[in-house]
Amino acid sequence: MKKYLKYCFIVLGMIILFLPCVFAQENSKEQDFLTKAVGSNQFEIALGTHALKQSEKDDFKQYGQMLINDHTKVLEELQEAAAAKKLSLPDGLEENQASILKSLSVLSGADFDNAFKDVMIKTHESAIALFEDAANNLNDQEMRQWAAEKVPTLRGHLEQAKSLQVRSESNSPSQPVEENSTETL
Repeated sequence: MKKYLKYCFIVLGMIILFLPCVFAQENSKEQDFLTKAVGSNQFEIALGTHALKQSEKDDFKQYGQMLINDHTKVLEELQEAAAAKKLSLPDGLEENQASILKSLSVLSGADFDNAFKDVMIKTHESAIALFEDAANNLNDQEMRQWAAEKVPTLRGHLEQAKSLQVRSESNSPSQPVEENSTETL
């Protein structure tokens, strides 16, 4: 009987010792998603602000305002989820996102509109992939459902970005935006 109790205590001790590791692995998926989703939403809010300031076309400005409104709401929901689940929020934009914003800030007119449209398409394609992956693979059922609910809106944003009409090219060459810079969103 003493051997059996000793064995039980050893097993129980090992379970207690490794239990935090199991929970850390489960939370790491949620933390990774939250970090990327918050960064993506902050980036799209900043892009919307650029559209309001730099585009001369009303449809681009309306799209920019829609981005600000929709992604601010999602960002607030992400912040609430982070607090409830005791997950941390990222500080600011990623380096590649800041670089894209800097590149866009020196453009105007058709050059800005072309670059903005391209970035919005790539950004929303990446965001859709991120949210679909979260909806299928997160451990937390509530977060999975929440991510799945956001996909249709992101698809709508993508379709709207694709439908933005860009004026004919100006004589000045547009500055390229980094091709695969939104992969981490």
